[in-house]
Amino acid sequence: MIDHETARRSFATSLDFSLEPTEGEALDAHLAGCPSCRAFAASLRSDATIIRDLETGPVPVAVRANIAIAAEHGRRSNPVGRWVGIAVLAALLLGVLGAGALGVGGRAGTGDPGPSSPAADPAGPAQIAWDTKVVSLSARAFEIDVRGKTFRAATPTVDVTSDPGTPTYRTLEATWKENGVAMRMNIYFAGDSSATWAEEIRISDGEDAGGWLTARGIFFKAPLGAAWTGDADITVADPNGQPAHVRFAGLTLVNRPIDGVKPGTGIGLPPVGPIKAEVGSGPFDTGGQLHCSGILQMAPREAQLTLRKMGLKVTWRYYTRNDTYIEARDEPPAGTVIIDDGTNVVGSAGQLLIALVDPTSPLAKPISFPADCPQADPNMTPPPPKR
Repeated sequence: MIDHETARRSFATSLDFSLEPTEGEALDAHLAGCPSCRAFAASLRSDATIIRDLETGPVPVAVRANIAIAAEHGRRSNPVGRWVGIAVLAALLLGVLGAGALGVGGRAGTGDPGPSSPAADPAGPAQIAWDTKVVSLSARAFEIDVRGKTFRAATPTVDVTSDPGTPTYRTLEATWKENGVAMRMNIYFAGDSSATWAEEIRISDGEDAGGWLTARGIFFKAPLGAAWTGDADITVADPNGQPAHVRFAGLTLVNRPIDGVKPGTGIGLPPVGPIKAEVGSGPFDTGGQLHCSGILQMAPREAQLTLRKMGLKVTWRYYTRNDTYIEARDEPPAGTVIIDDGTNVVGSAGQLLIALVDPTSPLAKPISFPADCPQADPNMTPPPPKR
C-alpha cells in the first residue's frame, strides 16, 4: 500500500501522463480507502481544469516566461510542486491583471461577477470530505443559502452517517452547528442494476425549530460504482417563496454498490460463499446464513443484485395463473414482490429458491424483518422518501 505523499504525487502525474499499470492500481487502491487523498485529488483536478482553461489575453511576455520557467522547474522536480507552483502564479496573475483579463469570474471586461457560486465567494468556503461505508462526498467548495443565511459546514464537528438501505437505496446525512442553529442536509439515493443517482435532497430551513425543505429530481447520475464529478447548483423549494440553494464546486460523489453491508443495519455481512445448508433447508430461517440479511424485505431486483454481489445464484418461483401455477425464472419479473410461501429454500443445484407474486395477488403479504436481528435506527429523521 502506498503512502499519502506517493498517492498525491502519482495523481498529479496522472493529470498529464499515463501511469504504469502497477502504479495506477496502487493509486486506485489508496484513493478507495483514503477520504483525504480523494478530496485532494478532486481539488487538484478542478484547479488543473481551471488553469488549463484560462483565457490569458494580452498577458505580458515576461509574465508568460516566468510561468513557463516555473512549470519546467516543477516538471523536473515533482509534479505536485509543479501544479502548486502554477496555481500560485495563476493567483498572482489574477491579482495583478484582474480576473477580467484572464476570463475568470464572469464575462471578461463587463464587470459582471457571474452567477453566485461557492467558488466565486471571496471568503473561501470550506472544503468538505464526508465518507461513510456506502457514500463518499468531497467538494472544493460547498454552501447552502436559505432564508438569508449561508451555511458552509465550516466546522470540524460535522456528524456524517448513512442508512445503507439496499444496493440501490441509501442516504448520506450530515448535521452540524452553524449560525446558531443545527443545520442538516440529507441526500437520498436510488438506482437500478446499471446506475445510481440522488432522487431527493433535504435541508433544514435554517430556523431554530425549523422544518425540512426538499428538492426532488435526478441528481448526480453515474454508472454503478463510478464517481460523479463537477459543479452543481440545486434549487430547493421553500413554501415561503424564497428559493434556497445547495451549491457544490469541484464535487466528487461516489455511491458504492453494496459491499458487505447488511441492508437497514450498517452491520457488515461475512462473505457467504456457497450455501452450506442441505437441499430443501431454509437459509432464511433462524440460524441460517441469510437469516438477518434483509434479502426477503427487498424488491426482487434489488435482492437479485445483492445476491450476485454475494456470489449466490437464485431461481425465482413466480406464481402465475391465479396463484396456482409456479414458473421458474432466472430474472424476477418487473413489479413483483417476494413472499414467504414456506419454500424459500435451497434448490438441488445449490441455488436459492425464492417465491414471487404480482402485488395484486392475495399472497402478496410483506415479510417482516426478523425480530431477533439487529434493526436499523428507529429514530432516523426524517423518514426515507416513499418508494
